[in-house]
Amino acid sequence: MSSINNNSSLFKEFIQNAVTSPSPKVQKNFMEVMSSVTQIFKKICDDEKLIIDLNYHGKNYWKKAKEFKSCFVDGGVYSNFLSSTAPFAIRAKSFIIKPDELAKDREKFEDTVGFFGDLYDPNNNIYDLSEDPYEDNQLLTKKKDAARITFEMAAVVRHVYNKQNFKYCFLHGPLQTPIMPFSGPEFPLFKKNVVKNIIPFFKVNEENDQERHFINIYLNSIKFIQKAKFPIYGIVERTGSTIYLRNLLIKAVKKGILAEHDYDKTVSLIKRYKINDGNLFELILKDCQALKPIEVEKQIPSKAWGDWQNQMDSFPKVFVGYIKTNKNQSPIRIESLNHPKKLNEDYEYILACSKLLPSYGFPVGLDIVDKAARIPSWLGRTAKGYYLKYYLKIALDGNDKNTITAALKSISHGGRSWQNRPKAGKVSKWVKKILSIIKIN
Repeated sequence: MSSINNNSSLFKEFIQNAVTSPSPKVQKNFMEVMSSVTQIFKKICDDEKLIIDLNYHGKNYWKKAKEFKSCFVDGGVYSNFLSSTAPFAIRAKSFIIKPDELAKDREKFEDTVGFFGDLYDPNNNIYDLSEDPYEDNQLLTKKKDAARITFEMAAVVRHVYNKQNFKYCFLHGPLQTPIMPFSGPEFPLFKKNVVKNIIPFFKVNEENDQERHFINIYLNSIKFIQKAKFPIYGIVERTGSTIYLRNLLIKAVKKGILAEHDYDKTVSLIKRYKINDGNLFELILKDCQALKPIEVEKQIPSKAWGDWQNQMDSFPKVFVGYIKTNKNQSPIRIESLNHPKKLNEDYEYILACSKLLPSYGFPVGLDIVDKAARIPSWLGRTAKGYYLKYYLKIALDGNDKNTITAALKSISHGGRSWQNRPKAGKVSKWVKKILSIIKIN
């Protein structure tokens, strides 16, 4: 309580405290905990021989690897939730490259699947429209996420379905996502024509509408690409997950490497100090080292599954590993649905692609397709502007002052916000606009 001074300057006290007293005991304790936990996991990794050294030969590697034809997949999405409309655009792109081909055939982009519509419009929607018994924006966000996941997976499915002759295929992001958030009774079904267009192998059962649910579509897509003739990897560039750590601890307890008491203590430290795979393995792995993949369960068992129990149990387990691609960045997470048959060879290709972005350490093909698939913010702002102007035109045509006021507030951001707080003796611009238009009408 002695540090509280009612007459002091908050800014002055804050700066002085940050410069002279940056909680040395807390910082020291955190470093000691990290060091202790790191030693535990380093011992487990050494005992299990999970750490491998990858060969990296710089440009010499590409003398052979230039013959490999690889595909990189990512999706882009735009959505905006307004009072009268929810414009929504999504696309999945593929970047295919074979470095030893002639310039015109060396690389190409494919717009594999795409959609533009309105999540409020029953005639221009990818979902069957239904009433939302819960918070509307929450469901709209889930719809957006499910659509993005489905379209990205659909792009990979198309390549497998078309029997592409790839050496590798990479997806930007996890290869399997936990789908518990989409299992609620309020989540709508995909429209029949959408399923037929984006998932070519899927036969819609006219007698069972539930087959068009996201969970069924996603499960069937994952099982389909699991049978691919070429390796498919999901690559996560930033991870806050503890999926590898937790599974490694469970594995160590079962083998008698770690006592149950030490397991509980370590899990507690991981939770308390927010330790995750990324920041811990950054301390354990060296540049050009990797962790062998271990098999993990992505769909965590839960009583809340209800009617989806059979589907959840049917999801295949995922093999998760890590690669440290440079000295300065956290390792990237590598996911696959099958254990890699040529682990070192596959991981060395991922490492070599990442070294082409030396300071960032992420496969350059995924960086390229990410930029190509992304829907630019200026396009979203322009679309929003047109929707709002159309909303205003309808309000003006109706000649209702309350509706006009609401439309103008939407356009000019005229609601209660910090920037709209009244200035001494002044009237904000949007209020003047509203008053002038109301007088005209």
